[in-house]
Amino acid sequence: MNRDFLDFQQAVAGEYSLERELGRGGMGIVYLAREVQLDRLVAIKLLPPSLAARDEIRERFLREARMAASLSHPHIVPIYRVGEAKEFVFFVMAYINGETLGERLRARGPLSAAAATRLLREVAWALSYAHGRGIVHRDIKPDNILVEAETGRALVTDFGIARGAEETALSDPGRIMGTAQFMSPEQAASEPLDGRSDFYSLGVVGYLAVSGRLPFDAPSVPALLAKHLDAAPPPLAPLVPAGIPRQLVTVIERCLRKTPDERFASGEALAEALDAASAPVRAKLPIALRVWTQSQDPMRPLYMAWSGMFTLGLLSQLLGSQVGRDIGVLLVFDLLPLVPITLFHARKTYQALSAGYTLRDLRVALATWRQERREELSFDYEAPESSWARAMRGITYGLIAGVGLLPFAGGPHSVMGVILRLSAVSGAIVAATASNVLGVRLVNKTIRSKLVGAVRAFLWNSPAGEWAARLLTPRSRRSAADLGYRPTEMALSVAASELYAALPTEFREHIPDLPVVVGRLEAHAAAARARIEELDALAGLASGERDASTTDGLQSARDAAKRELADSVVALEAVRLDLLRLHGGAADLRPITTVLEAARELGNELDRLEKAQREVDRVVPPLSIDLRPHTPA
Repeated sequence: MNRDFLDFQQAVAGEYSLERELGRGGMGIVYLAREVQLDRLVAIKLLPPSLAARDEIRERFLREARMAASLSHPHIVPIYRVGEAKEFVFFVMAYINGETLGERLRARGPLSAAAATRLLREVAWALSYAHGRGIVHRDIKPDNILVEAETGRALVTDFGIARGAEETALSDPGRIMGTAQFMSPEQAASEPLDGRSDFYSLGVVGYLAVSGRLPFDAPSVPALLAKHLDAAPPPLAPLVPAGIPRQLVTVIERCLRKTPDERFASGEALAEALDAASAPVRAKLPIALRVWTQSQDPMRPLYMAWSGMFTLGLLSQLLGSQVGRDIGVLLVFDLLPLVPITLFHARKTYQALSAGYTLRDLRVALATWRQERREELSFDYEAPESSWARAMRGITYGLIAGVGLLPFAGGPHSVMGVILRLSAVSGAIVAATASNVLGVRLVNKTIRSKLVGAVRAFLWNSPAGEWAARLLTPRSRRSAADLGYRPTEMALSVAASELYAALPTEFREHIPDLPVVVGRLEAHAAAARARIEELDALAGLASGERDASTTDGLQSARDAAKRELADSVVALEAVRLDLLRLHGGAADLRPITTVLEAARELGNELDRLEKAQREVDRVVPPLSIDLRPHTPA
């Protein structure tokens, strides 16, 4: 046991019980300790006594530590306390059960494309949050990025601390991890810094994470810094495995541009680029949900024939002179096929729910299927309609109109009259069927698009659908095998709901409104995602628009929607992580109640913004784009 450990333990005795050293570097020693009063594990970073004796370093350490303690973000290690005890200066932060990215890379080599993208995106979110509060990290490197064991979440540590040791933090250049290897050109040149310096360092981290090697190396620190200043990094694409997307390589290489203006302007822009690099064109529905959405009862033609026959009989009774109790019998037989059709779809729904999917999965799958069908209809309606198709449509409309006027027609109700009326009805049905088979467009595109899956969508989005889903969900079911199609906000919401349902009753009683809060956040995120897609489509249509204000308006609205999506997802992630900790044995409900309060306030703020936008839309027409060609004056 070294002297620093013993002396520091004596200085903080009664407050903290030191257990072991976690690591050390030029700027400090990190100990695992237990906070006595709250009985929780914490990590304590101690400024080495040799540095603490220097007043300027001591004061800068305390000032920057207090500034970093003001940061509260799911991807930043929280600082609980900044303190002094005798000659010791230290700060206390959350203990993260996991490893640093540096340890992960040294032990198991480069990350996969998905893992690297997620890590870089989460660090970009953390940096964006800190930069927005005027804090530049200045020491982004793998050893300052923690990866939580239970969740795989990336957390940035040592925010704002590196600045206090710029002249002393350069590590041994022989090590693969060190501040000099991750320093931006402007930092190496002692120029003023902003957040884009951190993006350069993150680019070096990304380069190392996907390739297993650094972009620059040299036998000495000055030579290494000179390369950061002047040398172009080796192209990354030839160094990475085949599974790394070209878009991810492009994002990393942009971070490594020498001029800050050529890098990403903000953490949000960087995270957005990473999203685009990893986003699939459209996630394919799992087979169980594809079967559910596309299932059609094979007996349906027979049922339609059955109903058609009894419909004709029913019309005959209605149009004839003998209207009696046979009407009820015919109506029952007419609707009888609804029973086997309902049972067929109930069985298919039971299969999907047994496979581990939820009602929300069914709703998303149905919405996806309806969108695909609408796209198919758009393709069908692209071809010009022939003259004979238009004529056939006119004939069909005429026959249907004639049938509609039959009840108002006079004349005898003899057997021959009834036969003639039935013949007219049969002719209209045959004409409509032939038109459908021949592709005649009896219904225009807009109405037909709205009708696609409309009945099923109404059912499964109604209280009746919720009741049916509860009835058909088996008590024990296996976990769904493929959930990659789920939007992020839905995946987080489902996970949070399931974790909440599995908590002991006494825990749920303390946070009864958690499902409501989670549902609101998911709804806001889904609405923001839909808005982004709509604005992206408008931006594509307006690509030739000459009015700069239109482009600026679209970009501003898109940025606002992206912020709403990111904020909602971060809040959902925070709720899920705290629920995981409760399941991991934590008994302290204060962290999750704090997170829930922040989530409630976020939901309220988003509600206010949505209400304000609706009020603006009532006064000012929504943004429109003139797609007509511009003719020079």
